[in-house]
Amino acid sequence: MVILYPYQGTSPENRRVATVKWKLKEYLDRNGLTVYQLWKATGLSKTGTYKIVNNQVGGLEFDALGRIITALERLTGKRVEPNDVLEVVRDAQA
Repeated sequence: MVILYPYQGTSPENRRVATVKWKLKEYLDRNGLTVYQLWKATGLSKTGTYKIVNNQVGGLEFDALGRIITALERLTGKRVEPNDVLEVVRDAQA
């Protein structure tokens, strides 16, 4: 999960934070794919892939996101956008 913090000078009422969460597990399930298949297709570490799928990471490099999207497109034959595998939750409070 990645938390995006607002500018420090914002007023208390504007200190809401957006949380970015993976919805990769749901995507894999909907498309009949396994974490193992994703791991093999991305070239990422096995542990890292499993942590990403289970929302156990605090951040991610764009390179890894690109590898995941590319792998999913190859595995499904469908175009994949970041919002297919990521969700922004805007209800969190700082």
